[in-house]
Amino acid sequence: MLLKPRLLGLGMALAIAAPTFSLQAQTVSKLSLDSFTNNKGSWTEVGEVWSELSPKDHNLISDGDGTILLNAPAKRKPGSDIISSEKFGDVELKMVYMMAEGSNSGIYLQGQYEVQLLDSWQETNPNSGSNGGVYERWDESKPDGQKGYQGYAPRQNASKAPGIWQTLEVAFQAPKFSTKGEKTQNAKFRYIRLNGVTIHENLEVFGPTRGALLEEELAEGPIRIQGDHGSVAIKSLEVKRLDLSAPEIKNINFSVYSGSFSEFPESDLKAVKSGNLESFDDFNSGVAGSTLTKFTGMLNIKESGNYTFDLDVPRGLGAMVIGDNTSPLELKEGRVRVEKAMASGDVPYTIWVSKPRDWTVQGFNFSASADGLWPIVLSEPVMSYNNSADPIWVKTDETPVLRSFAELPNRTKLSHAVSVSSEYGIHFTYDLETNQLIRVWRGGFLDATPMWNSRGNGVSRPLGAVTELSLDNPLLLTNSYQASDIALKGTGYQILGNGDVEFGAKSESGAILKDHIKLMETGKGILREMEISGVPQGFQVKIAPGSSLKKVSKTHYLIEDTGAYLEVLTEDVEPQIGAEGIYLPFNSKLSYVLLF
Repeated sequence: MLLKPRLLGLGMALAIAAPTFSLQAQTVSKLSLDSFTNNKGSWTEVGEVWSELSPKDHNLISDGDGTILLNAPAKRKPGSDIISSEKFGDVELKMVYMMAEGSNSGIYLQGQYEVQLLDSWQETNPNSGSNGGVYERWDESKPDGQKGYQGYAPRQNASKAPGIWQTLEVAFQAPKFSTKGEKTQNAKFRYIRLNGVTIHENLEVFGPTRGALLEEELAEGPIRIQGDHGSVAIKSLEVKRLDLSAPEIKNINFSVYSGSFSEFPESDLKAVKSGNLESFDDFNSGVAGSTLTKFTGMLNIKESGNYTFDLDVPRGLGAMVIGDNTSPLELKEGRVRVEKAMASGDVPYTIWVSKPRDWTVQGFNFSASADGLWPIVLSEPVMSYNNSADPIWVKTDETPVLRSFAELPNRTKLSHAVSVSSEYGIHFTYDLETNQLIRVWRGGFLDATPMWNSRGNGVSRPLGAVTELSLDNPLLLTNSYQASDIALKGTGYQILGNGDVEFGAKSESGAILKDHIKLMETGKGILREMEISGVPQGFQVKIAPGSSLKKVSKTHYLIEDTGAYLEVLTEDVEPQIGAEGIYLPFNSKLSYVLLF
């Protein structure tokens, strides 16, 4: 059972022991080209990789020696799949990779289960063969059109442009087998995240996908990377084993004390009920009104390691001791956490649960985690309270433009934000107060749950892979990148078409700004055309954060830090690197394109 996300944001109390243990299970394998076999010459290690965005042979361009794995198939060096020498079972995998335009690859967990890697830049309706999709299985005995089956499309297209680094995170649970070799549990992708967006969750796979190394399934297998379909680069590939055996509760004794307690009593109490249990979830106080319950027993640690135990009492207070504890105990609201280095064997535990008010929920949340261990739930109330709500997603065809609060990564909230969507699968947010393009993204439009659920807080959040452009910076800057003394005030906006909006602003001194932003019909990015009048001086406009620019073609610059391409359309205007980002000079007119 997975640790519930709602446990992660609460207050905590810590009890930390000094010693630590080195675990084989928690070792992270950082794979390099030497980690793989079957390289027939198309795979090399290079220092730098980029794309020109319009290659004729679907290849990436490289320079120098380094640690980036590059597959560059050619006639003399046809592409080949590479296979890791090391074999893995349950793992968390993180890969930073780059696709060439039109290129195709894939990464196979255990050599058997493929997560597709594809240039899906402009897709609006992803399928199982799209970037991040779990590829279909295959049966030649079926009729044509039915041979492929059980493929799983990503929830949304969270891909980035070719030539931009992307991040794939996979939590994979290998199939399980009995001592006789019979499969007892199917393989599962606990989650797959693409560029920070969860695109699969708790996805069970019933057998190897098409192109697997073997027909049969195994407890362990290699990492395999497809190399015969096009150019791909891998900046880093880390695989963390998750084969630590989970701790178990051996026995449970309990004593129930009647009364409302927000702190421990100064004198001994007399239990009104006591007994033992097979499971925490079987507990029922059997007492009307408020109670304090003490649970004791032994916890069996299968393997030595650094463990974290979390306790949360719904609408109550708790305290916890795992092993020895010399610090004074205190009943706490919210999450109580114990982080402890533990040797294998039996360890005593004590858990205190206070229900200061008479609520129907009897149980408590108790979980364990460690490096090399899937988080496990040891106790969870049958009727546990849940602050989550059914998500409220804003659909492009119903609400293509939405006014709301927008929350920035630095937790600043913009109160005058306008988010604009398009049928092309790309979107942006604009701040009417600063006249700034705040962010762009690809995938789903908005999650308005915080805005509309219950009383709401007015905030909507992007659903897809976000490229942040501005942290509430003023639009007009001087040539020394300081805020201009011209105070523009937004005058509203006009919707011109699908993903096509013109914003306006003016100042008391007579400056007038027209800011036209259009989401491109190709789905590649945005076109921004700005015009200002009534001012005597030129300005600088921050386009995006970043500290470096690489010219990758006659018209395109790569802002690698941001993950976007910049094309300047205004003649005789060149981008500049300033103290806090990438800037463009703005005199009376400025036009540029951002591809992401």
